Amino acid sequence: MPLFTEINRLKADLDALRPLAPEQEQRVLQKFRLEWNYNSNAIEGNSLTLGETRSLLLHGLTAAGKPMRDHLDIKGHNEAVLWLEDFVRDERPLTEQFIRGMHEVLLGEAYYTPAQTATGQPTRKMIVPGQYKQQPNNVLTATGEMFYFASPEDTPAQMRDLVDWYRQQEAAPTMHPVALAAEFHYRFVRIHPFDDGNGRMSRLLMNLILLRHGYPMTVIKAADRNRYLAALSAADAGDPEPFLRFIIENVEDGLRLMIRAAKGESIEEPNDLDKKLALLKVHLLNSNKTAANAWDLTEQHLFYGQFLSSWIEDFLNQTTRFDFAFFGKTFYANVITLDDDEPANSNSGSLLSLASHLEEKLKANTLLKGLTIYSLWTGFKGLDQPGLALGVRFAFSSRDFEIIYTISDLHGDYRSFKSISFKKHETLLISDYKSDYDIAQISQANYQLANKVYDFIAAKVAEADTPPA
Repeated sequence: MPLFTEINRLKADLDALRPLAPEQEQRVLQKFRLEWNYNSNAIEGNSLTLGETRSLLLHGLTAAGKPMRDHLDIKGHNEAVLWLEDFVRDERPLTEQFIRGMHEVLLGEAYYTPAQTATGQPTRKMIVPGQYKQQPNNVLTATGEMFYFASPEDTPAQMRDLVDWYRQQEAAPTMHPVALAAEFHYRFVRIHPFDDGNGRMSRLLMNLILLRHGYPMTVIKAADRNRYLAALSAADAGDPEPFLRFIIENVEDGLRLMIRAAKGESIEEPNDLDKKLALLKVHLLNSNKTAANAWDLTEQHLFYGQFLSSWIEDFLNQTTRFDFAFFGKTFYANVITLDDDEPANSNSGSLLSLASHLEEKLKANTLLKGLTIYSLWTGFKGLDQPGLALGVRFAFSSRDFEIIYTISDLHGDYRSFKSISFKKHETLLISDYKSDYDIAQISQANYQLANKVYDFIAAKVAEADTPPA
């Protein structure tokens, strides 16, 4: 078939050069993984850049100011890629169980995402990794028409049919392997079996099929997102060839890259230098900006006026939403200055009194080293539980600040701060000091925090409602 003439030639050239030297193979596989992790997530709206993805996966460095969910999505996708490679090496059969397991690896723990009700009202829904969708996930197109995927009721049967069709094709092939991978990708997207992650899953499973047939990983670039979606739309309208041609083009690019690696040639793409120079430029500019905004008394006043005061007000609004579930609530705060070895100046009362206390510190020209705020709810209503402790800690270093948090049950004398530990904590935000802070970023951070509090409360309620085994 003319469509596959070039791809067959490239595949034969690569097979003739195999096996690759171990160092060459690892180098090109690392490039494929990084490009795949970045692009597949970027297509879905992930905000991390290629450089930030590289720093996260190779060095464990988080990107300042970027949502924690975006970091988790990159890490989960990387784990799914590694899991997929093991699956291909083991030559195990493709099953629904494997697909659900990969989805669980991809998304990690359950989480909430914004959604709409049937009447268009904003709400949110829980995403349960590894579980087929429980609600319709149809989408409104740019023309205002509704595009319908498989219903929740039909999804299990359609997924069984998809896996059966694929295994029949593997047993008695009637399609070129690249056509099989592209067709599986399209059929999976058309079902849209999960509440989230369907695009990333479709590209993972397409690559599983390609790898099984000796093709290298194929990366669909975020820069080609519009072409990619247009080709899928053409397939929806009954013309599958544009999508097949698009996939073939990307597989050919992967083969050429693998061939260059096998020959010991450079695997840098023509625009890779431009990408690296752009990242270097951003890094250097950020470094200069950070150097200009070091933590001192001037920056502290700016930080309080533009970030912390707004954060306190928003934090108060978010935490007040949970007061109905408890009999009481108390705030405490510990302020650490550069001259202190231990936390001091503990206060109780409202966050407004905390704000006044901080203003006094600022007027005294005292440079802060850290600040910890506790919101303590006492006595769950309707539950035999002592209450809930939410701790949020700000740490100020010379060049940036970090916000971490911990959520736990109240234990013992909750007025003793030693009973509330940060040993198990999560990072909410890491950022350099800026001349202008994004208020939306503050709201997003506290919204994420409020969702964690909700999850903790919901888990306690569910635990109480579950009868003992």
